[in-house]
Amino acid sequence: MPSWASTYKKHVSEGFEIIAIEGQNSSDTDINTMVKAKSAEFETTTGGNLKGAVVTGIPHGFLFGADGNLIAEKGLRGAELEKRVATAVKECGAAMAGPGPYTKLSPLAMQIKSGIGLGSVLKTLTTKKASKDAVEVAEATMMYDALHNSGTEQLEGAIEKKADEPLVSLTKFEHLAVQFSGDDIGKKSTEQVAAMRKDPAVVKEIEGEKLWKLVQDYHEKLKPVRGEKNPKDEVFRKQNAAGILTVIQGCQAVITRYPGTKIADRAKSLMEEFH
Repeated sequence: MPSWASTYKKHVSEGFEIIAIEGQNSSDTDINTMVKAKSAEFETTTGGNLKGAVVTGIPHGFLFGADGNLIAEKGLRGAELEKRVATAVKECGAAMAGPGPYTKLSPLAMQIKSGIGLGSVLKTLTTKKASKDAVEVAEATMMYDALHNSGTEQLEGAIEKKADEPLVSLTKFEHLAVQFSGDDIGKKSTEQVAAMRKDPAVVKEIEGEKLWKLVQDYHEKLKPVRGEKNPKDEVFRKQNAAGILTVIQGCQAVITRYPGTKIADRAKSLMEEFH
């Protein structure tokens, strides 16, 4: 909690947010007392239900990128948390628009922060850079460089992850293709999507992902004991014997049908937790 609080304070102005969900029936008074003690200034809620999430201990964090996709769910503390957040916020609209301040082109900065029509924004900024207004030229140049560099970095990052995280890369390419439609970044992203969807290995990952989601649904139905789904807790295992068997069988099916895939690796990891 302390590392989450400090990271939040450092990056909240860049678009980083934390929503803390309390699921152990604590009172509002207890929660407020804990929040103040930990200097946590982020939002907290009660009665949360993380459907589909694999939570084996508390506290447990999930880090999502600006595109809504899961980045990490383990090791989210201290230096590792700071490193991952610092990288992720570069894709937030506030960072993509550049430092500013913007007076002449503030509407374009707001559009970038919305994440919509970024290819069109780059075209407009190219025109603005040829303006006779010196202030407008300066702002357009700063904004163009920030946006174009961010888009390029995201594209290159997705390309680098293709081998290790094919589905993550595919989702990223699809997102960039829409965001930067009409720009070269969008064109290259569209080409990557087309190529990956023809790749037999990627098709295998996509099919495996469908079965993996069913396994996750079964895991979600396991009932926690003392607020946790601890696979090493004998009480938890006893109360969820049938459900755990279903999860293990599902993992085995993923591993058997889709060997050598990243999805199979995730299934192996989950299955090992129950052995």
